[in-house]
Amino acid sequence: MTKFIFVGCDTVELARKYGTPLYVMSEDYIVDRCREIKDDFLEKYDNTMAVYASKAFLTKEMARIIKREGLGMDVVSGGELYTAMAVNFPMDKIVFHGNNKSIDEIRMAVKNNVGRIVVDNISEIDLIGSIASECNKKVGILFRVTPGVETHTHRYIQTGQVDSKFGIPLRGKIINKAVKKAMNYRNIEPLGFHFHLGSQIHDNQCYIIAVKRIVALMEELKDELGYITKELNTGGGYGIHYRGEESRKDLSYFTDAIMNTLEEECSKYQLHKPLVIIEPGRWIVG
Repeated sequence: MTKFIFVGCDTVELARKYGTPLYVMSEDYIVDRCREIKDDFLEKYDNTMAVYASKAFLTKEMARIIKREGLGMDVVSGGELYTAMAVNFPMDKIVFHGNNKSIDEIRMAVKNNVGRIVVDNISEIDLIGSIASECNKKVGILFRVTPGVETHTHRYIQTGQVDSKFGIPLRGKIINKAVKKAMNYRNIEPLGFHFHLGSQIHDNQCYIIAVKRIVALMEELKDELGYITKELNTGGGYGIHYRGEESRKDLSYFTDAIMNTLEEECSKYQLHKPLVIIEPGRWIVG
């Protein structure tokens, strides 16, 4: 019988033992990607953080690997948060996402001291403020914004364009109202902003444009509200190989563009450079 070998394992034998369908992941490959993140981003630039976008693939063992490698984790549901908690993942390294979080999920996140909750719409601010007060906690939040940037990827997986259902638009000063509202809550700490431009992105230009727009927003809010941005989460979406000429670009192709642009723009506006967070998922495990 023909053998199909993957990272030293006979996949036919694995299928016979465990049944099909069967997904086999390479821990060595995953660790290599985590090490690249550490070498080319976390250790290369000061004041940075990387969190694994767990929606790409999450089991307890995957959570243990990410924990062992020192990365944080991005979760989008109570189930993913539960999986992280099951392996004693550091809660301060958790970023909780989602554009339709339930009351129970927000309460679960608040009670367990997740590091950041990403606010996807203005109504979430009141909900988080109420639950935080009820639990006697102070909750760090990031505002997810739609920077109005089109990306060269399939339109179904674009998320940063003007009409995206994810996040708060920059137009009409809606985000200004959201920041002002959050600043009035004693139990909320508005840390900064988050954007995610889409998936399977192979060009870094959209990140450059988005960073420029967010830094301009940072300057506007500083002047208007006295608000100082402490964190900027630039999402993930870095493309990998599926077919044809597509290829997995080095992480630095994206992160160098992000960091250099941020440095230049903050210097131009005389702003303090915030903590920068990235959220690779598919790029790590795909």
